[in-house]
Amino acid sequence: MSSTTPRARRRRVLAIGPVPRFDTHPSITAEPVESIYDAIGLITTCPARQPIEAVVVSPTSPRALHDVIRSAEAIRRVDPTVQIMLCADDAPTSAISGHVDHCLPRQVDATAVANALDGDGSPHPSLPPMPATGSVEPPARDHIIGDTDLLEAMLEETDRVIPLAVQAIEQRTNISPITFQPGGAGGPNATPVRRGLTTWGHLEGGDTSVLEPWAGWLARWIALDEMITGLRHDARRDYLTNAWNRRSFEQFTMAAIGDARRLRRELTVFVFDIDGFKQFNDRFGHEAGDTILTSMVQLLSSVIRKGDRVGRLGGDEFAVLFSDFTAPRTPGSRHPETIGVLAHRFQQQIKDMRFPELGLAAPGRLSISGGLATFPWDGDEPTSLLRIADQRALASKRRGKNCLTFGPEEE
Repeated sequence: MSSTTPRARRRRVLAIGPVPRFDTHPSITAEPVESIYDAIGLITTCPARQPIEAVVVSPTSPRALHDVIRSAEAIRRVDPTVQIMLCADDAPTSAISGHVDHCLPRQVDATAVANALDGDGSPHPSLPPMPATGSVEPPARDHIIGDTDLLEAMLEETDRVIPLAVQAIEQRTNISPITFQPGGAGGPNATPVRRGLTTWGHLEGGDTSVLEPWAGWLARWIALDEMITGLRHDARRDYLTNAWNRRSFEQFTMAAIGDARRLRRELTVFVFDIDGFKQFNDRFGHEAGDTILTSMVQLLSSVIRKGDRVGRLGGDEFAVLFSDFTAPRTPGSRHPETIGVLAHRFQQQIKDMRFPELGLAAPGRLSISGGLATFPWDGDEPTSLLRIADQRALASKRRGKNCLTFGPEEE
């Protein structure tokens, strides 16, 4: 049997383009691939014990350099933990560097890659420093920023709309640099970016008479971006509690199941409702009930991890998706046992909630009853997991208040 090097000392790195081979380095295993499609295929199928930690991209043309943006986004959709390293002779524009984790010189060596993976690498002396926050580098000569770029930034849910719009203004006015300063009152040569009664900031860097029409143009793009962001939020969130609505919760669960399958990990869905909530609403009124629902979601949202989600399925029925794969929630613990501990903790925290804003209408104590279902043992898609968790929640109801059911024979 051949010996294997521990992961702590051996890291898998994919190389796209003409980068030097450094697979003889003691801590790096370099694997050359022909294209981004081959890289994504390897990332998707790699075993959890041998993860691919980085993709080194060395574009050979200006067009290929701009394609790095789409390549990076595609890789992150498959596995957001993979680091993207760009190798180029010159420093890339801010529009490109903002999509990669590291910018390295073309003749990169394994030591620089290892340092970048560990987060202690230093910029190469031949590369100028990245621009300060708020400033934008001149765009690449072979790419003219247009409406399509701005719309793509909105659709991708990035914060690149304003930087790209400022680049477009620089290109069309031949003034560089132009900066956008959000909020506040600008200096004597500042051009306000406003639409109607709303002012988002101001442009600086050129004659106000030249920038004034462009400031109005920028204001319309910002207003459109904010409107789309608001519509997207309303379509995904419950209007009362700000929890994720059922459709979004199922979409998150579907994506999390894909990650769990690839990483060979488990995840759990916890479905519950408030015991006797209808009687409480009838006694104290719907406004008091709304306060309780909102406070409960705020409590749950404050104690879950970054990769978890709280969703409102309807009425007083809620669901929590435990899908954060960063590390064990308790050192040495296993999933789903540790999730059972968390569910009981939620149960007690909700029982201990107080509502002083309700005054005399404040309830003495609340209790919840729920059920849990775990991938892959109980189901392999959102609908089945939610259905089984809901069935177990009903079983908890039949046994009485303040109960949790983890499986057919478990309490």
